[in-house]
Amino acid sequence: MRPPEYYRQKEQAYVKHFFLEQYLEKVAFHIGYGYREFVYVDCFSGPWQSQDEEFADTSIRISLDRLNYVRTGLAAQGRYADIRAIFIEKSPTAFDALQSALNQHRGSIKTTALQGAFEDNIQRILAEIGSAFAFFFIDPKGWTGFAMDNIRPILLHKPGEVMVNFMYDFVNRFLDFPNAANEQSLDRLFGNPSWRRVRDSRDREVESVGLYIEQIRSAGGFTYATSTRILKPLSDRAYFHLVYATRSPTGILKFREAEKKVFDEQEVVRSAAQRQDREQRTGQFEMPFPLTTESGHSQREERAVQLKKAEAKVLELLRGGPLLYERLQPMILELPLVWNADLNMILVGARRAGQIVIDGFADRQRSPKEGNLIRLA
Repeated sequence: MRPPEYYRQKEQAYVKHFFLEQYLEKVAFHIGYGYREFVYVDCFSGPWQSQDEEFADTSIRISLDRLNYVRTGLAAQGRYADIRAIFIEKSPTAFDALQSALNQHRGSIKTTALQGAFEDNIQRILAEIGSAFAFFFIDPKGWTGFAMDNIRPILLHKPGEVMVNFMYDFVNRFLDFPNAANEQSLDRLFGNPSWRRVRDSRDREVESVGLYIEQIRSAGGFTYATSTRILKPLSDRAYFHLVYATRSPTGILKFREAEKKVFDEQEVVRSAAQRQDREQRTGQFEMPFPLTTESGHSQREERAVQLKKAEAKVLELLRGGPLLYERLQPMILELPLVWNADLNMILVGARRAGQIVIDGFADRQRSPKEGNLIRLA
């Protein structure tokens, strides 16, 4: 993957690719241990606006590099998983570039390129996947071409999981647009007309993203669904959310591990973009100082809010009865910006405060673990 400098004025794409790289490596290693076949599906491949002749700033090259790395790592441990990748692209011009990118690929991952609209290729995609574990990456240019009813067969594929780029910034622009065609398009995106209630919400972002997450969860019968927020480079507003759904508690854990790494990286990239923007507007050079306590204010504020929600959710869930740690863990980690170390700290703190009891918590044990039963005191 290319450094941030290659993503000048599209820093949000760098953060997205950084997240994909981090997560794909984690999940592919995990799946490679448990399944004989793993298929990565890039549903809107491009490449779009690549500035690198080797396509190193595209999801195509990034995913193939990571998958090759994983396959080599697994082989070194005596595990030989069949790892494949499928790429779909509608535009003939972009499809030619896609084939060029795949021809440059020198790894051992078998690749398949399908031309045409993603929705029109769904049955071919499923036929190519067969019974393998599949990870679907749905990353469109806008918010059309992946209607909920049309992608349902993809979401229902088992074993499998999905990550969707929910383009909140685009969606928000059209929520109030009183046009029948526009409203029907949003109906298709969400799967029903329930998005209309978002118009009067005090927090459109929370409501619309939450609604979309629940629609994805329901349509695919997923056990867990969540998201992570990618901000605009020059303001503390959301550009899009990466919505993720899985049937595995380990998937949620790996997703949050990736988010934790992206958290600081996003602020470094945004800080540099904002400094460059000020220099361009003022004509004055600024020394690139390290991040200060003022940097990342929006993210840290949001994280503080989510941690409070996590504390409350732990007690709320336990009111329904005792839960094993491994059952409680993924339900709490569905909350954005709440990581496993946070959950452990919350549980240990609640135990010390006499709010909960952790059965099987040994004298020298520092944090809860699998097998510990957690209940209200």
